[in-house]
Amino acid sequence: MHPSIFQSVFASVLFVITVHAADSWSPVFFTNKTAIANGSTVLAAVRSGDTQSKASVQALIGSQVIFVGGAAPPGGNANLMVASNVVLEIEIRPARDVRPHAVVWSAEVLGTLKSVDFKKRVIHIRAKPEDWRVRETG
Repeated sequence: MHPSIFQSVFASVLFVITVHAADSWSPVFFTNKTAIANGSTVLAAVRSGDTQSKASVQALIGSQVIFVGGAAPPGGNANLMVASNVVLEIEIRPARDVRPHAVVWSAEVLGTLKSVDFKKRVIHIRAKPEDWRVRETG
């Protein structure tokens, strides 16, 4: 098999594994129990999409949240896939490329919840560069 084809197949397989693993990852770098609970609440609300969950998330806008996930396609930014079909869009302030130089990776991020798009299953947060941490690379 040609090396570049092998790398593409390998990256695709690792991406699928990363996305499914993200559904059960727990934070290791950050220990803020409130931010961990807030992130879990937001993720559960996006998954369920019910009215009560949406209301509970609205109350968390502006709160600290923690998420763990893998690289979200397409690359070029610090966004993460935090669950199956749930994307975490991360605005890094001050702007900096925090991603590792690797084919696949996972990261953990502490940030402030800005908004949630339940239809598109996208969570928006703002984070500092030092609060976006690489967990593993491949």
